Amino acid sequence: MSGVMVLLPAGESTNSLGGRTIHGLIRRALFWYIFFVILAQQGTFVLVAGLGLDFDPAVMVWVLPAIIPISAMVWRVVAERDRLAMFALEPWPLWVVTGVLLFSFWSGGYFLVGFLTDPARATLLPPEFERFDRFVPFSPSFVFLYLTVYPAMLLPFLHARRPGVLVRYAIGTVVMLLISYVIFLLMPVAFPRPSLPEPWSSFPVWVLKIVHGQDPPWNCLPSTHCAVALLSALALYETNRRLGVWAFATAFSIATSTVFTKQHYIVDALAGFALAGITYWAVWWIWQNPDRLPEAARRISTGD
Repeated sequence: MSGVMVLLPAGESTNSLGGRTIHGLIRRALFWYIFFVILAQQGTFVLVAGLGLDFDPAVMVWVLPAIIPISAMVWRVVAERDRLAMFALEPWPLWVVTGVLLFSFWSGGYFLVGFLTDPARATLLPPEFERFDRFVPFSPSFVFLYLTVYPAMLLPFLHARRPGVLVRYAIGTVVMLLISYVIFLLMPVAFPRPSLPEPWSSFPVWVLKIVHGQDPPWNCLPSTHCAVALLSALALYETNRRLGVWAFATAFSIATSTVFTKQHYIVDALAGFALAGITYWAVWWIWQNPDRLPEAARRISTGD
């Protein structure tokens, strides 16, 4: 696969430069929008959990996904208007479609497996594996961190400068999710969720009530929330170290949220991180050492 063209080669037409500027504009606008959606949710968590504030859901459904991120996105894109062409990544439509398909594979596959699983087969973890969970208080305000994983999953497709990073990320995501889905089907683990008060009692409870209404209480081990968050952070770290550090902190906050919202056991989160780490290392090793693979696998990894 060809590398990324950052500088305009001599003799490149103005039309070509204009096309790459448009591509770069689309990528940066989507990146900054998603980035600020995550920041808005993280900021809401700080205001709710740290300062004890509460908000009207009818207002926040406009503020969090629209007013804050769109305003901030416009500010950043305007600031980068002279450098947009350098953010183009060809073939950009392929990466957009790949990102959407992988997101659909994650969310759609997760809910399909949950639908196919007989709740009677789902078991709770043995007491020895949940001994530390009882010391973690139930805190609905962590739901704002919990939801950041969904936009975070798409960030590598909008920020990576090298196609190889995205190829490894896409392969790793598919492998990681397939392993998780097989485990969910063969050994479904459930978490006994605490009851929630009426949804209008507070904004965090209102949001968590929606999550509980959509998300089945099984498909727990391993946590795909944690696995996807860490794999995304690893891919972002390859491209930008500072952004990667923020992504690692975000992944850790997501893992913490799965426990405090009582969506997962602690061991679920650890298993999700382990699965992501092993998958990332395995794909990276194959990518770097195609000559040590069997002939058939070598052809797949090198594209021959």
